[in-house]
Amino acid sequence: VGEGSPTDYLVHMVPIRGPLGKIRFIVEMSTDITGVKKLEAEKREAERLAAVGETVAGIAHGIKNVLMGLEGGMYAVNSGIEMADDARIARGWITLEENVKRISEFVKEFLDFAKGRKTAVAMVNPNVPAQEVVDLFRERAAQAGVTLEVDLQPGLADAALDQDGIHTCLSNLVSNAIDACMVAEPTRAFVVTLVSREEDGVLIYEVSDNGLGMDYEISKKVFSKFFTTKGSDRGTGLGLLTTKRMIHQHGGQISFTSTEGEGSVFRIELPRASLPTPEPPSKTEAEAEGACPLPIREVTS
Repeated sequence: VGEGSPTDYLVHMVPIRGPLGKIRFIVEMSTDITGVKKLEAEKREAERLAAVGETVAGIAHGIKNVLMGLEGGMYAVNSGIEMADDARIARGWITLEENVKRISEFVKEFLDFAKGRKTAVAMVNPNVPAQEVVDLFRERAAQAGVTLEVDLQPGLADAALDQDGIHTCLSNLVSNAIDACMVAEPTRAFVVTLVSREEDGVLIYEVSDNGLGMDYEISKKVFSKFFTTKGSDRGTGLGLLTTKRMIHQHGGQISFTSTEGEGSVFRIELPRASLPTPEPPSKTEAEAEGACPLPIREVTS
């Protein structure tokens, strides 16, 4: 530390024992690894800057496309006003509303991903969030010409789940499955199926479709940040990554199989033994649950 800068050493110590097994000497070998530590720090900094650059590029690309949509909507509205064309104004206004909604969803998804979401675990019937998702997407699937089927195993015992989190995960998968059917060649009847069941103490959700499917190169990138096959006007590339993180927070895993031109199957596995512990009720909730009616006093006059 002659120049006031720290020096890192890797130290090896070997005991030398005498005839009776007693340690008589210790051989110490020290290696200066300051240069190695410096290289490791530079590598970490480079990786951090690369991650920041990728994130900024992804955000900028997404917002740029939304801004283009907003400009198109503004042009339609302004030109419609000049030409007194109510239909043109209405189309432009719809475009503006859609793009404002898109940028709002994009920012919300990114903030949720960046900050992370604290799980709110409670004892929940595993079929409840699945049925909610099916009810939510049934109309959209019908409008897209896709049959949305559901196969929920009856009698599943309650499990420690973040109901909103599981709802978000299944919503992402079902939404992606419907989109995959919409962009596929219309040579067959498209079906998206959501399944729930339990096998050997493992809760399983599966979302399958017979839509576009994915080739090997796309399959390698599905859980990558900002990667989407929908185009920046329809996807942020954070949905599956958010889903994967939420499933990991539940002690589970997500996997998939896909064949180009035939469809995909996404599978969520949640071992009951690995599920998080439900949060105890707050003091206010506990008091409310344990509250007893006020005693009745007899008043005589």
